[in-house]
Amino acid sequence: MADVMEERIRSIQFSSGIAFVLGALLLALTITLYPSLPPANETNKVLEVLVKEDTASWMWLHAMMVAGFALVTIAFTAFSFQLHLRGSSGPASVVSSCALVAGAIWAAFLSAEFFVHPFVKNLMGVEPGLATMLFNTFWYWKMGALWTAGLLMFVAVIAAGTTGTARGILPVWLGWGGAVFATLGVLIYLFEFMTSTATGSAINPMRGGFARYGVGLTLQLWLLATGATFLSEWRNRVTTLPPQMRTPVPKRESHDAGTAGAA
Repeated sequence: MADVMEERIRSIQFSSGIAFVLGALLLALTITLYPSLPPANETNKVLEVLVKEDTASWMWLHAMMVAGFALVTIAFTAFSFQLHLRGSSGPASVVSSCALVAGAIWAAFLSAEFFVHPFVKNLMGVEPGLATMLFNTFWYWKMGALWTAGLLMFVAVIAAGTTGTARGILPVWLGWGGAVFATLGVLIYLFEFMTSTATGSAINPMRGGFARYGVGLTLQLWLLATGATFLSEWRNRVTTLPPQMRTPVPKRESHDAGTAGAA
Protein backbone atom coordinates (compact mmCIF):
# COMPACT_ATOMS: atom_id res chain seq x y z
CA MET A 1 0.00 0.00 0.00
CA ALA A 2 2.90 2.33 0.78
CA ASP A 3 4.39 1.69 -2.67
CA VAL A 4 1.10 2.63 -4.32
CA MET A 5 0.97 5.90 -2.36
CA GLU A 6 4.55 6.70 -3.37
CA GLU A 7 3.70 6.13 -7.02
CA ARG A 8 0.69 8.43 -6.71
CA ILE A 9 2.74 11.21 -5.17
CA ARG A 10 5.47 10.86 -7.80
CA SER A 11 2.93 10.95 -10.62
CA ILE A 12 1.23 14.06 -9.18
CA GLN A 13 4.55 15.83 -8.63
CA PHE A 14 5.69 15.14 -12.19
CA SER A 15 2.41 16.23 -13.76
CA SER A 16 2.05 19.41 -11.73
CA GLY A 17 5.74 20.26 -12.09
CA ILE A 18 5.73 20.01 -15.89
CA ALA A 19 2.44 21.93 -16.16
CA PHE A 20 3.63 24.70 -13.82
CA VAL A 21 6.92 25.18 -15.69
CA LEU A 22 5.46 25.17 -19.21
CA GLY A 23 2.45 27.29 -18.25
CA ALA A 24 4.61 29.87 -16.44
CA LEU A 25 7.00 30.17 -19.41
CA LEU A 26 4.15 30.72 -21.87
CA LEU A 27 2.37 33.28 -19.69
CA ALA A 28 5.58 35.16 -18.89
CA LEU A 29 6.28 35.41 -22.62
CA THR A 30 2.79 36.72 -23.37
CA ILE A 31 3.05 39.31 -20.58
CA THR A 32 6.18 40.76 -22.18
CA LEU A 33 4.78 40.61 -25.73
CA TYR A 34 1.30 41.99 -25.01
CA PRO A 35 0.95 45.57 -26.33
CA SER A 36 0.49 48.49 -23.96
CA LEU A 37 -3.10 49.73 -24.09
CA PRO A 38 -4.68 53.10 -23.29
CA PRO A 39 -6.99 53.46 -20.26
CA ALA A 40 -9.77 50.88 -20.29
CA ASN A 41 -12.57 53.43 -20.52
CA GLU A 42 -11.09 55.06 -23.65
CA THR A 43 -12.34 52.29 -25.90
CA ASN A 44 -11.87 54.32 -29.10
CA LYS A 45 -8.14 54.58 -28.46
CA VAL A 46 -7.98 50.93 -27.42
CA LEU A 47 -9.69 49.94 -30.67
CA GLU A 48 -7.22 52.02 -32.68
CA VAL A 49 -4.29 50.20 -31.08
CA LEU A 50 -5.83 46.76 -31.62
CA VAL A 51 -6.76 47.43 -35.26
CA LYS A 52 -3.11 48.21 -35.98
CA GLU A 53 -2.05 44.82 -34.58
CA ASP A 54 -1.31 42.09 -37.12
CA THR A 55 -4.13 39.53 -37.10
CA ALA A 56 -1.87 36.48 -37.23
CA SER A 57 0.40 37.66 -34.40
CA TRP A 58 -2.64 38.66 -32.31
CA MET A 59 -4.20 35.22 -32.71
CA TRP A 60 -0.91 33.45 -31.91
CA LEU A 61 -0.49 35.60 -28.81
CA HIS A 62 -3.93 34.61 -27.52
CA ALA A 63 -3.37 30.97 -28.44
CA MET A 64 -0.25 31.01 -26.25
CA MET A 65 -2.26 32.60 -23.44
CA VAL A 66 -5.00 29.97 -23.69
CA ALA A 67 -2.40 27.17 -23.63
CA GLY A 68 -0.58 28.77 -20.69
CA PHE A 69 -3.71 29.19 -18.58
CA ALA A 70 -4.84 25.65 -19.43
CA LEU A 71 -1.50 24.26 -18.23
CA VAL A 72 -1.64 26.33 -15.04
CA THR A 73 -5.18 25.07 -14.39
CA ILE A 74 -3.98 21.48 -14.76
CA ALA A 75 -1.05 22.21 -12.44
CA PHE A 76 -3.23 23.68 -9.68
CA THR A 77 -5.66 20.77 -9.97
CA ALA A 78 -2.77 18.33 -9.49
CA PHE A 79 -1.53 20.48 -6.60
CA SER A 80 -4.93 20.14 -4.95
CA PHE A 81 -4.58 16.34 -5.08
CA GLN A 82 -1.34 16.64 -3.12
CA LEU A 83 -3.12 18.73 -0.51
CA HIS A 84 -5.91 16.16 -0.35
CA LEU A 85 -3.43 13.32 0.22
CA ARG A 86 -1.84 15.33 3.05
CA GLY A 87 -5.19 15.75 4.81
CA SER A 88 -6.14 19.27 3.64
CA SER A 89 -9.26 18.47 1.65
CA GLY A 90 -10.87 21.87 2.36
CA PRO A 91 -8.06 24.04 0.93
CA ALA A 92 -7.65 21.48 -1.86
CA SER A 93 -11.25 22.11 -2.90
CA VAL A 94 -10.65 25.88 -2.88
CA VAL A 95 -7.54 25.55 -5.04
CA SER A 96 -9.10 23.22 -7.60
CA SER A 97 -12.45 25.07 -7.79
CA CYS A 98 -10.89 28.51 -8.24
CA ALA A 99 -8.38 27.24 -10.81
CA LEU A 100 -10.98 25.37 -12.86
CA VAL A 101 -13.45 28.26 -12.97
CA ALA A 102 -10.71 30.77 -13.78
CA GLY A 103 -9.25 28.53 -16.47
CA ALA A 104 -12.67 28.07 -18.09
CA ILE A 105 -13.27 31.85 -18.15
CA TRP A 106 -9.86 32.57 -19.64
CA ALA A 107 -10.22 29.86 -22.26
CA ALA A 108 -13.66 31.13 -23.32
CA PHE A 109 -12.92 34.86 -23.62
CA LEU A 110 -9.36 34.58 -24.92
CA SER A 111 -10.47 32.07 -27.56
CA ALA A 112 -13.13 34.55 -28.67
CA GLU A 113 -10.27 36.84 -29.75
CA PHE A 114 -9.57 34.39 -32.59
CA PHE A 115 -12.76 35.63 -34.26
CA VAL A 116 -13.51 39.04 -32.73
CA HIS A 117 -10.26 40.75 -33.71
CA PRO A 118 -10.31 39.95 -37.46
CA PHE A 119 -14.07 40.59 -37.60
CA VAL A 120 -13.84 44.03 -35.98
CA LYS A 121 -10.73 44.87 -38.00
CA ASN A 122 -12.53 44.15 -41.28
CA LEU A 123 -15.73 45.88 -40.14
CA MET A 124 -13.84 49.09 -39.31
CA GLY A 125 -13.24 49.65 -43.02
CA VAL A 126 -16.96 49.31 -43.83
CA GLU A 127 -18.96 50.47 -40.78
CA PRO A 128 -16.72 52.19 -38.21
CA GLY A 129 -19.66 53.11 -35.97
CA LEU A 130 -21.04 49.57 -35.85
CA ALA A 131 -17.55 48.14 -35.30
CA THR A 132 -16.99 50.50 -32.36
CA MET A 133 -20.36 49.61 -30.80
CA LEU A 134 -19.76 45.86 -31.09
CA PHE A 135 -16.22 46.20 -29.76
CA ASN A 136 -17.40 48.22 -26.76
CA THR A 137 -19.90 45.51 -25.81
CA PHE A 138 -17.36 42.72 -26.09
CA TRP A 139 -14.63 44.77 -24.40
CA TYR A 140 -16.67 45.45 -21.26
CA TRP A 141 -17.76 41.82 -20.94
CA LYS A 142 -14.24 40.55 -21.56
CA MET A 143 -12.55 42.85 -19.05
CA GLY A 144 -15.10 42.00 -16.37
CA ALA A 145 -14.74 38.27 -16.96
CA LEU A 146 -10.92 38.39 -16.96
CA TRP A 147 -11.01 40.43 -13.75
CA THR A 148 -13.06 37.66 -12.13
CA ALA A 149 -10.71 34.96 -13.45
CA GLY A 150 -7.64 36.83 -12.20
CA LEU A 151 -9.15 37.29 -8.75
CA LEU A 152 -9.97 33.57 -8.53
CA MET A 153 -6.44 32.62 -9.55
CA PHE A 154 -4.99 34.89 -6.85
CA VAL A 155 -7.17 33.09 -4.30
CA ALA A 156 -5.89 29.74 -5.61
CA VAL A 157 -2.28 30.90 -5.18
CA ILE A 158 -2.96 32.10 -1.62
CA ALA A 159 -4.63 28.82 -0.62
CA ALA A 160 -1.96 26.72 -2.32
CA GLY A 161 0.94 28.70 -0.87
CA THR A 162 -0.20 28.86 2.74
CA THR A 163 -1.53 25.30 2.94
CA GLY A 164 1.37 23.87 0.94
CA THR A 165 3.79 25.41 3.43
CA ALA A 166 1.84 24.10 6.42
CA ARG A 167 1.79 20.57 4.96
CA GLY A 168 5.46 20.53 3.99
CA ILE A 169 4.79 20.49 0.24
CA LEU A 170 6.46 23.87 -0.40
CA PRO A 171 9.32 25.66 1.36
CA VAL A 172 8.26 28.47 3.67
CA TRP A 173 9.83 31.21 1.56
CA LEU A 174 8.15 29.94 -1.60
CA GLY A 175 4.69 29.31 -0.17
CA TRP A 176 4.38 32.55 1.74
CA GLY A 177 6.11 34.54 -0.99
CA GLY A 178 3.43 33.52 -3.48
CA ALA A 179 0.70 34.24 -0.94
CA VAL A 180 2.03 37.76 -0.30
CA PHE A 181 2.20 38.71 -4.00
CA ALA A 182 -1.21 37.12 -4.66
CA THR A 183 -2.70 39.14 -1.79
CA LEU A 184 -1.19 42.26 -3.34
CA GLY A 185 -2.84 41.30 -6.62
CA VAL A 186 -6.20 40.91 -4.87
CA LEU A 187 -5.88 44.40 -3.40
CA ILE A 188 -5.02 45.89 -6.81
CA TYR A 189 -7.97 44.13 -8.44
CA LEU A 190 -10.38 45.27 -5.72
CA PHE A 191 -9.15 48.85 -5.98
CA GLU A 192 -9.62 48.73 -9.76
CA PHE A 193 -13.16 47.42 -9.28
CA MET A 194 -14.04 50.21 -6.86
CA THR A 195 -12.62 52.78 -9.28
CA SER A 196 -14.56 51.35 -12.21
CA THR A 197 -17.86 51.35 -10.29
CA ALA A 198 -17.38 55.04 -9.48
CA THR A 199 -16.56 56.07 -13.06
CA GLY A 200 -18.45 53.42 -15.04
CA SER A 201 -15.32 52.44 -16.97
CA ALA A 202 -14.13 49.00 -17.98
CA ILE A 203 -11.85 47.07 -15.62
CA ASN A 204 -8.24 46.56 -16.72
CA PRO A 205 -6.00 46.23 -13.64
CA MET A 206 -3.07 44.74 -15.58
CA ARG A 207 -2.66 47.86 -17.74
CA GLY A 208 -0.28 49.50 -15.25
CA GLY A 209 3.39 48.60 -15.25
CA PHE A 210 3.52 47.67 -11.55
CA ALA A 211 0.52 45.33 -11.75
CA ARG A 212 1.69 43.84 -15.05
CA TYR A 213 5.34 43.22 -14.23
CA GLY A 214 5.60 43.65 -10.46
CA VAL A 215 2.69 41.31 -9.69
CA GLY A 216 1.82 39.41 -12.88
CA LEU A 217 5.36 38.54 -13.96
CA THR A 218 6.46 37.84 -10.38
CA LEU A 219 3.66 35.30 -9.96
CA GLN A 220 4.80 33.59 -13.16
CA LEU A 221 8.24 33.27 -11.57
CA TRP A 222 6.50 31.79 -8.52
CA LEU A 223 4.76 29.23 -10.72
CA LEU A 224 8.09 28.41 -12.34
CA ALA A 225 9.81 27.97 -8.97
CA THR A 226 6.94 25.79 -7.71
CA GLY A 227 7.15 23.56 -10.77
CA ALA A 228 10.92 23.28 -10.43
CA THR A 229 10.49 22.30 -6.76
CA PHE A 230 8.04 19.53 -7.65
CA LEU A 231 10.28 18.19 -10.41
CA SER A 232 13.27 18.20 -8.07
CA GLU A 233 11.33 16.24 -5.44
CA TRP A 234 10.08 13.86 -8.12
CA ARG A 235 13.64 13.17 -9.27
CA ASN A 236 14.85 12.65 -5.71
CA ARG A 237 12.04 10.15 -5.08
CA VAL A 238 13.02 8.24 -8.22
CA THR A 239 16.66 7.93 -7.15
CA THR A 240 16.01 7.10 -3.49
CA LEU A 241 13.36 4.43 -3.92
CA PRO A 242 14.88 0.92 -3.64
CA PRO A 243 14.63 -1.35 -6.66
CA GLN A 244 11.51 -3.47 -6.67
CA MET A 245 12.38 -7.19 -6.21
CA ARG A 246 10.25 -9.78 -7.89
CA THR A 247 8.52 -12.20 -5.56
CA PRO A 248 9.96 -15.70 -6.09
CA VAL A 249 7.42 -18.19 -7.38
CA PRO A 250 7.90 -21.85 -6.37
CA LYS A 251 8.35 -24.30 -9.20
CA ARG A 252 5.32 -26.36 -10.01
CA GLU A 253 5.84 -30.12 -10.11
CA SER A 254 4.97 -31.81 -13.35
CA HIS A 255 1.94 -34.08 -13.63
CA ASP A 256 4.11 -37.14 -14.25
CA ALA A 257 6.20 -36.57 -11.13
CA GLY A 258 3.07 -36.21 -9.05
CA THR A 259 1.64 -39.47 -10.47
CA ALA A 260 4.86 -41.39 -9.82
CA GLY A 261 4.99 -40.18 -6.24
CA ALA A 262 1.46 -41.31 -5.66
CA ALA A 263 2.22 -44.78 -7.04
